[in-house]
Amino acid sequence: MEKFYKEDHTFYKVIVGDFNAKIGPRRSPEELHIGTHGLEWNEQGERLSEFIMSTKTIHGNSQFQKPPSLRWTWESPGGQFHNEIDHIIFNRKY
Repeated sequence: MEKFYKEDHTFYKVIVGDFNAKIGPRRSPEELHIGTHGLEWNEQGERLSEFIMSTKTIHGNSQFQKPPSLRWTWESPGGQFHNEIDHIIFNRKY
């Protein structure tokens, strides 16, 4: 993914996918690429955050506050567990 991102020279870049990553809210002022509306962190989220920071992109999911019922992108059979593991990453602010 890093090679693709660095070799593409388009004006707007949008990456959408199921990264199986959980990205929580911003933890420090240096994490400007992460918004304040994330839910929780996991190891894959840490790696995705490092990619976002190294490519100077923005994590779109955490930029906007949404009601809990609209936040989940994955639900277990029976609806017991919910996760936000699909992410939108872009290179320019709206």
